[in-house]
Amino acid sequence: MKIGTERSSARGLWALRDFVRKPPEVERCDLCSLVVAEKHQHVVDSETRRLLCVCDPCAVLFSASGETRYRRVPRDTRLLSHFNLSEQAWSSLAIPIGLVFIYTSSASDQMLAVYPSPAGPTETTLDKESWEEVVAENPVLSKLSPDVEALLINRMNGAREYFLVPIDECYKLTGLVRKYWRGFSGGEDGWEQISLFFDRLRERSHANSEGGHARPVV
Repeated sequence: MKIGTERSSARGLWALRDFVRKPPEVERCDLCSLVVAEKHQHVVDSETRRLLCVCDPCAVLFSASGETRYRRVPRDTRLLSHFNLSEQAWSSLAIPIGLVFIYTSSASDQMLAVYPSPAGPTETTLDKESWEEVVAENPVLSKLSPDVEALLINRMNGAREYFLVPIDECYKLTGLVRKYWRGFSGGEDGWEQISLFFDRLRERSHANSEGGHARPVV
């Protein structure tokens, strides 16, 4: 018993030494490898649609409009408090669930609808004519920045909420659904996480009753 205890203690000491020796993992900029803060910026690779973590200097490089492969993700979130979407128009979009984000892919020149699921994001292409009818009722949608900005729709459990959000917020929501959703109904934790996500989104949002754009972040 004594020998076993000594060996166990030795293993514990070595594990502690390894922990002390190894510095904590840090997140780095995907473009220049500079260490980034926990709350950092993102750019989108418009060719692959991959979201990249970047430092502030690299983000600034892709702030200007123009034809570049990388596009900076904006930071403003806006609640569209007077969004017009009739039940008929919603049905014409043929989206099977009430939680979805819609954005323009510059690579394919299509409007894509993506909805979260426990298996990850599920993607479909919107009917062009149906989408154009929605845009006609909501002109702000004509100014969606391709690849980096999305219309986020929450029609779950009777809600009728519409936001213009950075694309990284959409993938954050997708990650929450994938991590916490349980079974067919979602489970208590799943719904709690979704509710907290939208609570924070409302707090950050700029109420936008006239469909205008908020000032850009520099």
